[in-house]
Amino acid sequence: MLEKLIIREATYDDIDFVIETIIESEKSSSNVVSSCKLFALSEEKFKDILTEVLKQNVPNYDYYLSGFLIAEKNGNYVGALGSWYEAADETPSGIIKATLLFPYLDKSKMKDISKNTKVIKGLTVNRKPYTLQLEHGYTREEYRRQGIFSSLIKVNIIRNRKKYKDFETVQGVLFKANYKSFNAHLKIGYKVVEEKHVDDPEVLNFFPFDTKVLMELDKEIFSTFE
Repeated sequence: MLEKLIIREATYDDIDFVIETIIESEKSSSNVVSSCKLFALSEEKFKDILTEVLKQNVPNYDYYLSGFLIAEKNGNYVGALGSWYEAADETPSGIIKATLLFPYLDKSKMKDISKNTKVIKGLTVNRKPYTLQLEHGYTREEYRRQGIFSSLIKVNIIRNRKKYKDFETVQGVLFKANYKSFNAHLKIGYKVVEEKHVDDPEVLNFFPFDTKVLMELDKEIFSTFE
């Protein structure tokens, strides 16, 4: 008997798996957790911070708990994908994220953190306002190559079209060298609209790769999702 895939909105009970999703997404098939490197945090401390900010359930940025969809089979977590509507309140998601994270950061390390952000500035991608952002996608290893990731994208778009009826574009930012994720996006119909590369090898102290891409899925494609 085939296991039935269930996709539903994340709740407070799912926070631990959402944190697993965020961290594995940041690693991008590497061992580097970018946020830990940038903010001089241990992975355990980062998990503690994520627990607190996810509990707040603030919308319009990438740690929005209710923006995550959870995929399950037979009651087991198999995957998840986050979403938010960019600049819905005219505030960029990056500003919201910085504001919510700041109270939890070690103030004695702010000078180092500021220096770190300057190193990775060249990989900063500007997101288009009033677009649906889909990121932090993750499928557990034993459930990959079963179409779970594409199902999460399609269900997320369908649900958000009911909520935000005016968006014309879906976006996502990822590392180009994370080939599994990159090719999965291409297969669904995403296209690369911007590429950011940094030659400074120091950037690899903070990110697993030195090239990011902004990918978009046009309405003519996602409007066919059912």
